[in-house]
Amino acid sequence: MKTILATILAIAMSNCTIAATVSEGFLARLAAVESGGNDAAVNAREDAHGRYQIRAPYLADANEALGTSYTLSDCHDPAIAAAVVRAYLMRYGTAFERRTGRTATDEDLARIHNGGPRGAEKESTEGYAALFAAAGLSAQ
Repeated sequence: MKTILATILAIAMSNCTIAATVSEGFLARLAAVESGGNDAAVNAREDAHGRYQIRAPYLADANEALGTSYTLSDCHDPAIAAAVVRAYLMRYGTAFERRTGRTATDEDLARIHNGGPRGAEKESTEGYAALFAAAGLSAQ
């Protein structure tokens, strides 16, 4: 299953130019901030699912990029959830890099995850970036 997901992601993202990569360390920090790494997590108020708290519009963008039809329930599987996050961040991280002319940092990508396609440019995601940065410090 993980090999298939990796192959789908590689094919779907082959046209992306994002210089920053979505590493395992990045995903671990994101999961720590979003749910404490709980794959069963559900935020009923926002209808957000899994360790990365994926919502329907985010999933729809990732499904489009991947050519898949994952559901929010599928986002409780850590391998699928990671593929969804990678697809979304590759798509919008690349767009951010094209707009700004600079390489997206992990904090930029975390802000995109939190605030949508232009999340790295929104003042409202600065606090989230600080939480994300602190999660990295506590992991060291």
